[in-house]
Amino acid sequence: MKNNHFGRKGWAIILYCCFSYYLAAGLSTVTLNWYPAAFGALRPEWGGVQAVAGLSNLMSGLGGWLGILFAMLFSVLASRFGSRKMAIAGNILCAVFCLIFAFTPNLFVFCAMIICNTIVSGNVQMNVVPNNIMNIWFPKKKGMALGWATMGLPLCTATLILILNRIGSPSGAYGFMALLCLTAAVLAAVLVKDTPEQAGVTPDNEPADREYLLMISRRQREMAKKLTTAVILRNRNTWLIGIGMGLLWLATIGMISNFIPHLVSCGLERFVAVPMLTVTSLIAIAASYVWGFIDQRIGIKKTCVISGIWYMAALLIMIRQDGTMGWVWAACIFVGCSVGGIGNLIPSMVGSCFGRFGFIEANRIIAPLQSIRYLGFVIISAAGMQNLVVCYWVFLIFTAAGTVMMFLIRIPQYDEQTGDPVGIYDE
Repeated sequence: MKNNHFGRKGWAIILYCCFSYYLAAGLSTVTLNWYPAAFGALRPEWGGVQAVAGLSNLMSGLGGWLGILFAMLFSVLASRFGSRKMAIAGNILCAVFCLIFAFTPNLFVFCAMIICNTIVSGNVQMNVVPNNIMNIWFPKKKGMALGWATMGLPLCTATLILILNRIGSPSGAYGFMALLCLTAAVLAAVLVKDTPEQAGVTPDNEPADREYLLMISRRQREMAKKLTTAVILRNRNTWLIGIGMGLLWLATIGMISNFIPHLVSCGLERFVAVPMLTVTSLIAIAASYVWGFIDQRIGIKKTCVISGIWYMAALLIMIRQDGTMGWVWAACIFVGCSVGGIGNLIPSMVGSCFGRFGFIEANRIIAPLQSIRYLGFVIISAAGMQNLVVCYWVFLIFTAAGTVMMFLIRIPQYDEQTGDPVGIYDE
């Protein structure tokens, strides 16, 4: 249990990042199970539920592709101004987008807000801010720390749809989402520090001399400056992590964003399918910790390969799905265990390959590459909701390719004093 000794301020950072991941899932993927039907019924002049659902998937995909450019911008801004300021500004922006989304009668504005929320939440609440904070605060314990923090992703899947159903009104529901974003902005201002040294504590909450730690921190920052764009682009791990793990993430989006519609299309009643998504998410919460534990014990590369194989099994179950309770429970277990790990394995892999302060430098290239995940929305939109099984076959091929790429990653050697990777600056 020593790896869970993060200290009071360390746990505060983990809980903030957990909330940030919760919002990232809620503002992008998870609510695709809810808002197309809700707004399609509220605004029949937009063409009905199926039309709004198809358009929502398409706009989410478009937002993801546009996010490629913005991921680079957000990473540069986070490197210059710090993750804390980015968190405050990004959450305020998302609150504004949610309010416009909630009350606009205009379909064009509605679509624009889907794109805006996808771009900002995918970067500020997910890829850039919390991932960077976690790698800087917990360079050696990031596997376990991320295992706790990324529980926010499946926790969102387990609870948010139920909360929005309880609220009922689409406008009221997204007013509530705006309130959550403003709360996150306030928490970032009060709780978040860019580094543990700024908060007066040590990385990983390990006992050490303060002057020694400051010296190590300066050395790590100086080494990270050597990670120029050219060096990062020449490193094979950049492409393998960016595209390979992006393909696994694509499968996550493909399975979770339309989990309920797929079960319903297989003959399961909607009032049964909704709680099964909650069950899947509860399994994913536990799996998040388990994947972090496995990462800490056997290493990130082996863990990612195992995760990829598990993803393929989950997709095969979704393809075979017939709506009977045996196959539904199999889907809950395998999909839940699959998606429980992706959020923590990606930043752990980047941090392991590029170091504590090298993470934000490498991530400005890797995060845009991972935007390939949004191809899942485009595939579903192009094939149509009635052809989800065809989409899952495509996702299976992509997942197999991503798993092979995980196997090809070269984990570097580490400096005994700083714990940072060595030999990556001249590749």
